[in-house]
Amino acid sequence: MTDADHPTAPAGTAAGTAPSLVAPTPGSAGPAGIAAVAEATDVSVGPPRLRRLSIGLALVYVSILAINSGGLGILIPNLVADIDEASKIGNLAIVTTVAFLANVFAQPIAGALSDATRSRFGRRSPWMVGGALLAAGFFAGLPLASSIVTVALIWLVVQLGLNALQAAATALVPDRFPAAKRGGVSGLIGLGITVGNAVGAVVAGSTSGAGALPYLVLAALVLVVVAVFVVVNPDRSSLDETVAGSAGTAAPRPTLREFAKGFWVSPRKHPDFAWAFAARFLMVIGFYGAQTFGLYILRDYIGLSDAASNAFAAQIGVVLLLGVLISALASGVLSDRIGRRKPFIIWASVVMAIGLVVPLVMPTTTGILIYSFLLGLGFGAYISIDLALMTEVLPASLTSGASSAGRDLAILGLATTLPQALSPSIAAGLVSITGGYPVLFISGIVFVVLGALAVIPIKSVR
Repeated sequence: MTDADHPTAPAGTAAGTAPSLVAPTPGSAGPAGIAAVAEATDVSVGPPRLRRLSIGLALVYVSILAINSGGLGILIPNLVADIDEASKIGNLAIVTTVAFLANVFAQPIAGALSDATRSRFGRRSPWMVGGALLAAGFFAGLPLASSIVTVALIWLVVQLGLNALQAAATALVPDRFPAAKRGGVSGLIGLGITVGNAVGAVVAGSTSGAGALPYLVLAALVLVVVAVFVVVNPDRSSLDETVAGSAGTAAPRPTLREFAKGFWVSPRKHPDFAWAFAARFLMVIGFYGAQTFGLYILRDYIGLSDAASNAFAAQIGVVLLLGVLISALASGVLSDRIGRRKPFIIWASVVMAIGLVVPLVMPTTTGILIYSFLLGLGFGAYISIDLALMTEVLPASLTSGASSAGRDLAILGLATTLPQALSPSIAAGLVSITGGYPVLFISGIVFVVLGALAVIPIKSVR
């Protein structure tokens, strides 16, 4: 999540590289040096502008997650069930897995292209605006779909737009924020993610019977938020962007081979990057496994009617938000203050695992509310720290010319989008094999615990 403001390369990197504000690697300048360079090169890193940028990024994530949660959690499951009730589980898995194609390719490619973009509006803003227009336009047309194929194709295009928007927005964190300040912005973004989940659930759940209204409201939300963001937090023109340390020398565009090669991050050369990827992948698939079929769980496992399940889904969103509010901001700020990330992620895993146990022993609406609160409490702590940790394991040696943070963070972003896309198919398979929904909570416990264990081998982050 970063704008086009990048300082000169830290000491210890090759001449001509400009890792922006990516985390220091051995031999690189530390956070204090990076912050000093940033403050010397761009006034936009001052506290007031950083606060404004942090709040703006949080709101961007609110709009992204509102579409994703409202769409995937309520609107699309209702569409799929209306088209074919008997095959709804398999069909929902098909719709969400098709989006896998967008998630695999769109975010890394959009991130890399935004790194290389040269325009008077900067590197990130054009991709944010374009992604918002694409996602909002097609999402507004989703209720017109009358077949599973049409639903899948429209949702695919919506995901293309949201991935482009998210890739550009995510690159703004290492571009604009010194490492010592990323826990705070990560906490705000984590809060934005959960508020977005709640907003999507409330809007979709409370207006699900109002035809196109929830689609239009959520589409308008992303358009308004992104438009205000790019006006209030303008990108610096990248037309005359230069190679760090070489005043007046235009940053070279990568060749097609260099562009493609940049998407491979060797686990052997960059083990911390690989472990961070694995940790996020496991944690997210554990979180979303049961969430994907949440509406069907309320109907078929808890026993609510269709109308009651739609309304109760909105309540769940509010309770989840309450859990995150308690933990997200406090965790991010405290993590910055004590300079540690991993203990918070382990704590988050324990709380989420306890939450996933509750519906197994209490398959009631009360049990679901307790589960949602604990899941929010744990996920709030996790998401507020995870982005900060991710920016601190970026392989700075991969950068060439302009910052590659957009590409590198988007590669790590696959650890979020891939499990989100794959979890419906995995969950559908588990439900079909076992004949019930409890297996989703059990597998969730296993995945979040494995995700916590995966952060332990990371050496560059405490």
